[in-house]
Amino acid sequence: MKNNLILIVICFCFNEIANADSDDVRISTIVDNCKSCHSEKYEGNQYIKSLKELKKIQFIEKMNNYKTSKQNTVMKRITSVL
Repeated sequence: MKNNLILIVICFCFNEIANADSDDVRISTIVDNCKSCHSEKYEGNQYIKSLKELKKIQFIEKMNNYKTSKQNTVMKRITSVL
C-alpha cells in the first residue's frame, strides 16, 4: 500500500513537470519532486536513500546515470526534465 501511494505521488508530480514547457520548469518544482519521496529534509527513510549524504558531484553523476539509463524507473522519468 505504501509503495502504491508513493508511486501515485510521483506520477502526480511527474505529470506537473511533463505538462510544463521545458523553459517553464522551475527549480522549485524539481526540488518538490525530490522532497515528495526523500522527505522535507532529504533524510530519506527505510526504503529511499538520503540525499543529504551525497556530495554534489555524486548527486550529479547519479542524476545523469538515471537520465541515461535504459531501465524504466521512477527516477528515469523524474530526471528526464533535467
